[in-house]
Amino acid sequence: MRIHEELVLFFSVLKWVILSVLIGCLTGLAASGFILFIHYVIEQSNHYQYVFYWLPLSFFVANLLSQFVLKHHIGTDALIAAINRNFGKIEGSFVPTKIINVILILATGGSAGKESPCAQIGAGLGSFCANLFRVDDIDRRKMVLCGFCAGFSCVFGAPIAGALFGIEVLAVGVILYDVLLPAFVASITAYQISSALGVTFFYYPLQFVPAFGRGFFLQLLGGGIFFGLCAYGLIRAIQSSTSVVNSIPIWRPWKGLLGGVVLVGLTLLFSRDYLGLGLNLMENAIEGHPVRSYTFLLKALFTVITLSISRSGSVITPTLFIGATAGSFYADLIGADHSTFAAIGFVSLLAGSANTPIACSILAIELFGAEVAPYAAISCVISFLMSGHRSLYASQVLTIPKSSAIPTEIGQEFNAMVSPIIRWRVHVPNWLKKIAQRFRR
Repeated sequence: MRIHEELVLFFSVLKWVILSVLIGCLTGLAASGFILFIHYVIEQSNHYQYVFYWLPLSFFVANLLSQFVLKHHIGTDALIAAINRNFGKIEGSFVPTKIINVILILATGGSAGKESPCAQIGAGLGSFCANLFRVDDIDRRKMVLCGFCAGFSCVFGAPIAGALFGIEVLAVGVILYDVLLPAFVASITAYQISSALGVTFFYYPLQFVPAFGRGFFLQLLGGGIFFGLCAYGLIRAIQSSTSVVNSIPIWRPWKGLLGGVVLVGLTLLFSRDYLGLGLNLMENAIEGHPVRSYTFLLKALFTVITLSISRSGSVITPTLFIGATAGSFYADLIGADHSTFAAIGFVSLLAGSANTPIACSILAIELFGAEVAPYAAISCVISFLMSGHRSLYASQVLTIPKSSAIPTEIGQEFNAMVSPIIRWRVHVPNWLKKIAQRFRR
């Protein structure tokens, strides 16, 4: 009987290794193709100094496509909800049908990321494999989640952190251990394929990490609190801005046009540094180069406007940018090493915003080296606690409260929890309503 059980376990593990490798290969190929293409488009658009003047038109077209053409788009929130509620069964299109929107927005300078389409590609391919092999609901959920994790791995350039992020982002306080092996295998496979195809990733092993003394420990505690408050502010800003935009009673594409005009004005007032992915400025901050003290605030402003107006793109890359530059600002305040706190802020803000402290602690190790591990872990956990019961992903489920001092009901999605989000009502003049109605016709 015991030999029979061991054989069953062996073949079960073998089955999931084979399936995970298949999903990882497919995701690595598809996601790498998208990443290389979007990088090429951004590189070409950067040759034109005033390409951001096209932002109003790109936002207008993106909202137009969302309203009339790409109605069955599956976003990251919808994927999380499908995995949590419905065993990964995806209604509508299971590939990112809004890739055109993401390309439009990033090519013209919108402040967004590229993670969401990659995660959608992976989840869609996992769903395709589940349909192909006609598996049951439990296995379908695993396969969709494997692709979901592999997509994040291709973007982060960190296979273990990518796998853990995809698992940890589903619910606060729960890790699905039965998915760890296939998720790791799929993520590592996708990462290796992406590397082989020429996708480059950012690595910067820290050359200097202060000794873990009492003074640095206090600075670290203060940093974790600061990054947690920044995460809380970013979440609330995106939620409130989205509420404001939704309450404006005009045609959605016109909102995109107006939002693009606002971004163009802000760019002319400040600079192009806060447009697009902003990888160069983010890398400069982590390498210890000084950045302006208000950089993280302006990047947050550009990101909030882009995401609430365009409804496309991802928030992870902008969050990493904001975290790195906020860390540089904090280091300037306390007279600490800029590179160290930029790296810690890089992962801590994401940990607080997405409620993924374990994945972000591992991300710090994979990107910045093992020496930063204890410091990053402490800051990530503090940031996670300080952000409260908030999340960038409304479909995330709260299974364990962060603190007994905060009364809340567990087992609910964040969008169903009672939250004191300000519900805005914007009053538009009658003459403007009449003009908008004429254009709708």
